Amino acid sequence: MLDWLNANTIEAVGLVLGGLAIFIYGIQMMSDALKSIAGTRIREYIEKYTRNLLMSILVGTFISALLHSSSAVTVISISLVRAGLMGLEQAIGITIGANIGTCVTSIMIGLNIEQFAYYFVFIGVAVMFLAKKKKISYVGKVLTGFGLIFVGLEMMSNELVLIAKEAWFMDMMIMLGKQPWFALIGATIATAIMQSSTAIIGIVQKLYITGVLTPAAGAAFIFGANVGTCMTALLASLGGSIATKRAAWFHAVYNLLGALLGMIILTPFVNLTNWVNQIIYGGPEMYIAQAHFIFNVASTILVIPFVGQCVKLLKLLIPGEDNKGIKIENIDQLDDQLIEKFPAAALAVARKNTLRMGRNVLENIKLSKQYLLSHNTEEYDEVIEIEALVNRYDASLSQYLLKIAQQPTLSQDQTQEYYKNYQIVKHLEQISDQVNNLIDFYKMVYDEKGTFSSGAIDDFEKIYSLIEDMLADAMHIYDTRKGARLLGQLNNKEKQLNLLELQCQQNHFERMCQNICDNSFAASVFLDILSHMERIGDISLDIANRTFVAYKKHEQKYLDPNQI
Repeated sequence: MLDWLNANTIEAVGLVLGGLAIFIYGIQMMSDALKSIAGTRIREYIEKYTRNLLMSILVGTFISALLHSSSAVTVISISLVRAGLMGLEQAIGITIGANIGTCVTSIMIGLNIEQFAYYFVFIGVAVMFLAKKKKISYVGKVLTGFGLIFVGLEMMSNELVLIAKEAWFMDMMIMLGKQPWFALIGATIATAIMQSSTAIIGIVQKLYITGVLTPAAGAAFIFGANVGTCMTALLASLGGSIATKRAAWFHAVYNLLGALLGMIILTPFVNLTNWVNQIIYGGPEMYIAQAHFIFNVASTILVIPFVGQCVKLLKLLIPGEDNKGIKIENIDQLDDQLIEKFPAAALAVARKNTLRMGRNVLENIKLSKQYLLSHNTEEYDEVIEIEALVNRYDASLSQYLLKIAQQPTLSQDQTQEYYKNYQIVKHLEQISDQVNNLIDFYKMVYDEKGTFSSGAIDDFEKIYSLIEDMLADAMHIYDTRKGARLLGQLNNKEKQLNLLELQCQQNHFERMCQNICDNSFAASVFLDILSHMERIGDISLDIANRTFVAYKKHEQKYLDPNQI
């Protein structure tokens, strides 16, 4: 029964697993390096160019082909839906396009470029070690990762040829040829575990060369690989908003129904793929690549007319509205032509978007508090998304305001308005950075399986309540340009915040002495968290002060409301 368990087979299986590990590592290295090169631009491109269904599909296809991972693109789109930066129909389009984008890897495998794999690895490593700039080193990682994909494939290919000659393996492949449903289920499970349909299809391509895999079983493996990728999306939606769950379940149902339809018409599909492969004089590897491409493109064409109905059906199956009440506001398209024609109107546009930026920052403070209490990584991811959005506000508004300031026709009042607006944009970005630091502290504690004591949580909640009020008051003053009485109250709140910080420090030391704060890591970062929270209050007060005075003397912290 264990005749297959011999030294040659054990060595061959080990090399196949090693090749698979190198293959997956290559994909991961290449994907991570591309993300590092692009920075937040991947999210920007997805958000910016997905205004309609067709553009969403094209963007999903392009970025999935670039990253060699439909799962990564799907998770990014789901996180954008969760943050309120993307609608359900846009996320559906990206999901559809991501499936097509994954075909690029299988097509490259079909072109048999393994012979150049080691050249890519050598050049990539050389660039990594010789590069003096980070971005150049990332390019080296892209080349290295690309080469490792095919190095891993070559390792698997050489050993799979040997394993394919084993009697037990031949029997298993014959069974899968007769029962393609088992191939479908097996590929689904394997893809869900490895979270890489590309890896599964790469293995199938190499198996198909050996001749032990039938065309029907090969097609079934492709269908199953598509279904298996849904696990990543479903995991990303856990605990998410209603829209997030709808986007993830569309991904699952779309791929599942596509796989079932493919199995129903399996014989005609195999015949069609054979015919196409003969026309282009493709080899065995290209046959699998063709099957993958034809299946995903056909699924896309079939589903496009029914996307509207799919959205309605998802709303019926997953009813309700998002109950968080968090509405993320995107920045307007800033019109440069308005600056020359009417600088005052351009300043009004900048002010309107600065108010939006302030509302986003306030929501981020509230989200960081939710993450503190819930430990839910969904809130953490949303804060990161909004922080990226606030950074885009900062970059766009700063550049726009600078162009306004360079206009020779600007009056003295308009120049003052520019300085006020510019400084407030920078202050809001600083607050967002402080919030980002807060959630990083929380995450470090939770990653270490630590918790804050109930007394520490009570202290944090008191400060959160105060700094939320302070920022809301500051933005109200900036919005109305009135509120001498409110400014006086804000001064008092800042003094109250300083006293509260001292009280919380005292409470912390008492808890430490009583051994109530028994988690050493949480205790060690408590004072750092207090410091960042207090800094948010200071910056909020400065926002209100800058509304009335563009330049503030360093020694003068509090403006006298009676002098306004």
